[in-house]
Amino acid sequence: MEDERGSAEFKPIKLGPRRRRFDPVAVGLMVTVAALVLAIVKPWGGDPSGIAAVPSSAPPTSSAQPPVISTRGALVSPTWSDILPVVSRRTEWGIRTIVIRTTTSSAPASSAAPSSAAPSAAASQGYAERWVVADFNGRDQGDAVVDGGEGAIVALGVTFPQDETPLAVRIWLDHAGGELEWIDARPIDQVPARGAYLFLRRSVPGGPVRSWGPGRYRVDVLVGGGIRRIDVEIPDGSGNVPDPEPWSRVVPRIIGLDVPGLAGLPSGLFAQVDGAAVPLASTAGPPLDETGAWMDVDRRATDEEPRSYVARTYQPRATQIGVVLPPTSVIRSMALHRLAPFDDIPVIGGTAIGSGEALSFVVFAPPGGAAWRPGVYALSVEWVDGDGPHEQTWHAELRPGPLPAEPVLLSAARAWARYAGLTGILLGTTESIDGAWDASAIRLLGIVPHKGTRYPGLSGSDLIGCGPTIVHGRPTVIGLVGPVGTDLAPVTSRLLYPFADTGPLEVLTVAEAMPGLTLVTPFVTAEFGGPAAYGFRAGS
Repeated sequence: MEDERGSAEFKPIKLGPRRRRFDPVAVGLMVTVAALVLAIVKPWGGDPSGIAAVPSSAPPTSSAQPPVISTRGALVSPTWSDILPVVSRRTEWGIRTIVIRTTTSSAPASSAAPSSAAPSAAASQGYAERWVVADFNGRDQGDAVVDGGEGAIVALGVTFPQDETPLAVRIWLDHAGGELEWIDARPIDQVPARGAYLFLRRSVPGGPVRSWGPGRYRVDVLVGGGIRRIDVEIPDGSGNVPDPEPWSRVVPRIIGLDVPGLAGLPSGLFAQVDGAAVPLASTAGPPLDETGAWMDVDRRATDEEPRSYVARTYQPRATQIGVVLPPTSVIRSMALHRLAPFDDIPVIGGTAIGSGEALSFVVFAPPGGAAWRPGVYALSVEWVDGDGPHEQTWHAELRPGPLPAEPVLLSAARAWARYAGLTGILLGTTESIDGAWDASAIRLLGIVPHKGTRYPGLSGSDLIGCGPTIVHGRPTVIGLVGPVGTDLAPVTSRLLYPFADTGPLEVLTVAEAMPGLTLVTPFVTAEFGGPAAYGFRAGS
């Protein structure tokens, strides 16, 4: 096949009998995607190193030798392969924990090494799963009491229905006085089909793994259309949940605002850290609520890179947050709100302003003179300058640790929000561009390398129409877009080639990641593989 963009040769693929033609803007959206790659990936099993196979509720054991359970040190950081043999399939809202047990090995010295074709009991040494359902009772606020059984909790996360896959998760710890501490947590694996929803806790940023100790936690889950919250209680060894403790925090040395230092900053958001002003990159706009700030989507033209309305930064010693305005701006009003962990709470603290001066600015200091707590903040200002009156809001996400990789599905939603309202499909990968991708493949997938983006393959994509489409590469995420107001859920899928009529192909679905956009990712594998043909039907 050849066109003006280049040439590529494809083997003919039989996609089955001719089907009725669908209107591309109809509520029923049928898409067939054929991914041509080097190897066939069977979606129901395989080597755990390449495919996250879903195990049974009990870890496999060998009849030839007793299980091998060895002594482990204090909270070794597990990988997805380590815990895969003990993870059960869950398709309900709930809380999953992985505990470490400390027992000694009883296996004979002459035991043969386990086969690499299947995980053995040795592969799961010391780990066990605990799970409890999250009771929502028809509400967005649920609760769960974790089994306080034997063993330290090394990982904590959420389970969910396949058609309500989360975009992202935040975990908070309850302290005395109603304060909530944002926990610096990292997923065991970034792949949605693996450990992306199981989190390790670190004692200090970049430090060793720490157990999820007894206490009261709040798990916030961003899903299509809003936020679900789960109150989680972890009892101690005696079965009691301890009262919240005071939040011990390092109080930085308070240094007065360096006003002359603001002169070198561009207009926009900044933080003062250790006496120096640090610019925080974000786009000013209308005020966002908690969900909008967490989503942080931009629906500008499809040929432009999305903007970010939220500055994300790790500044544990930030003692002021402020905005530099155009020179001689006359400030009419200003307000600072905390959006997370508490939805839209006004912050009352120290303020300083430079109004109508050559250097105009607004600065907020936290109550009590300490550093700003991790959370999400919105700073709104009304002012008048030579261009007339203005009213804009800047948003800042102060992280509890160094910035992690963006969750894969949230990254796709942010990259593709600008396509919502059109009709067709989007393909994305978390892989970088390298020599394995030829020019025609890059053009077809529309992958645009973008400096600073965690997943270059999600930073841009061409919109592909409905109907049979042949693509190179192995998409990690598929986006289905339609007119706003079109119901693109539920999504059903099937493997059409080479294993036709094998029944439905299970996928994880983010229904209505935003109006007009639904995301699909494999339920078992890390990506959609091939040579294969997949059929997707969205909506009624």
